[in-house]
Amino acid sequence: MKGKGTKEKIIEEAIELFYEHGFTKASTRQLVGKVGMTSSAIYNHFSNKEEILFNIIKNAGDKVLTSLNNAIEKYDDPVECLRQMISSMLYLFSDGGMRKEIAIFIDELYQLPEDLRELCNRQHREVFKLFHDKICEIGAVNKINSIDHTVAAFGVLGAMLWVYHWFRDNGRLPMQNISDELTKLLFDGLMKRK
Repeated sequence: MKGKGTKEKIIEEAIELFYEHGFTKASTRQLVGKVGMTSSAIYNHFSNKEEILFNIIKNAGDKVLTSLNNAIEKYDDPVECLRQMISSMLYLFSDGGMRKEIAIFIDELYQLPEDLRELCNRQHREVFKLFHDKICEIGAVNKINSIDHTVAAFGVLGAMLWVYHWFRDNGRLPMQNISDELTKLLFDGLMKRK
């Protein structure tokens, strides 16, 4: 396990540990035990536990932004694009590993030192901006109810982000059904009726 492989193994085990115990309660000693190497080997790749957390959060943010930007590039119709943005983000939650990364992305951000937290907050703002811009685009063609676009964007994100708390792979509804139902719920409140 040299180079990139070792770093990926550390990140992979840290995701499991931070997700299960939370960043504060997860110790470097536990991480050393899970990875199966010495703490000095871990610190050859990361200067401290906060840098590991930063890497997890930043990588999760990059994946979310890539998924959303792919939907934006693929769909010209703003209504369909918003549907696909919601769907693509929800599908990230159905991937067990990614669901854990997103939980850490959302729940553990405040643990980072201010400079690293600000870098990750930029990603959060960019995710919000992509949804806000798409809602504004739909509003510009008069297809949205008279809802403040900022409130609408936060509402859409808030509804989606709670899914990672309660979705289970072996639950009653598969992610496809949840995506369809949540999109219907959000769009019924957002879109003007014909």
